[in-house]
Amino acid sequence: MARPDVKIVLGNGRLGRTAATDDGVAGLILTGKAVDDKLVLGTHYVLSSPRDLVTLGITAENNPLAYKDITAFYAQAGDGAELHLMVVAEATTLVQMAAVDDGSPMRKLLAAAGGRIRLLGLNRLPPAEYSPTVTSGIDQDAIDALAAAQSVAESYTDRIQPVRGLIPALGYDDTAEELFSPREASYNRFALVLASDDPTGKTAAIGRILGRAAAVEPQISIARVRDGAIDTAGYMTNGKTVAEMDAKLDALHDAGYIIYRTYPTLEGVYLNDDPTAAPLSDDYANLNLGRVVDKAIVTAYNTYLTEIMDNVVVDASTGKIAAEKAVYYQSLIERAIAQQMSDAISGFSAYVDPDQNVLGTSCLEVSLEIVPQGTLRKIVVNISFSNPYNN
Repeated sequence: MARPDVKIVLGNGRLGRTAATDDGVAGLILTGKAVDDKLVLGTHYVLSSPRDLVTLGITAENNPLAYKDITAFYAQAGDGAELHLMVVAEATTLVQMAAVDDGSPMRKLLAAAGGRIRLLGLNRLPPAEYSPTVTSGIDQDAIDALAAAQSVAESYTDRIQPVRGLIPALGYDDTAEELFSPREASYNRFALVLASDDPTGKTAAIGRILGRAAAVEPQISIARVRDGAIDTAGYMTNGKTVAEMDAKLDALHDAGYIIYRTYPTLEGVYLNDDPTAAPLSDDYANLNLGRVVDKAIVTAYNTYLTEIMDNVVVDASTGKIAAEKAVYYQSLIERAIAQQMSDAISGFSAYVDPDQNVLGTSCLEVSLEIVPQGTLRKIVVNISFSNPYNN
């Protein structure tokens, strides 16, 4: 027996610190030209600052779209932000970028990044000979790309590599009688962007908006006014300014496009919202809500991964999961969500029902319900005069 003394036991793991996440890791697929001995088309590159433009030989002259979007991305996301880049031939259409086929640019980039990309932007500068097919107010290529990109993104979500992104609504014709409404579509992993940082309107502000998304936490709307103006001036993909489009802004907003807008007492332009191409009844009709649930997907998967193929003690008389084991499994996800997502949600509840036939099914079901944070889209202030004499 040891001599009487005071023994100090040092605890660990109680602070709830977590490692850096992939929430803001972004990818860009852009059309452009190869640069001898520096930039190879269809090749995956990892950037960390606008200085990488020099390394890749990208200039405003030889690759105007890549130069614009990468510069704008880092203007929002800041130096050090992880950006995965692929430049493809100028003639490549949006639907070709997002094709479901193996070897498509989108599949190649996501695979090359090893599942790190959570935010993806597609953009193109159509060559002079390109003639858009505009039957619903925007180039049909953008509409078709939505469906393709959604399919690819869903397949990567099944691999626990969720991704959401932005597609440019190019070829916008504000005189068209009919306008495609993203709010009537079913592609909740992608948004259509009419906002342009190109005075000609030939491209959308994909890099700039992607940078804003990469800079903020998943639960934050990219349109949050507190984060400041996203640019000093803005256009639509028809080349018209926000002021010139003022009469149509409400209709474009209601249709579900990401557009630029202004506020009467603030300088610069802001985003209207963060809608995805899905109806308002869809739980993931906004980019920030989708990003939060993607974080929950990855968190839950990583939480239970080490439990796979492990033994489970069951009640010897009922065959059900032992009560203490059910509590253990429930506590795993409760602790993980509390540590990794407390700032991103309003609350959550988890439950593992002990009445499960694990012996017969080899399957454990866990229920996790998340209460998201709300977003203030309108504030009503009731103002009136008051005469104390009449009170």
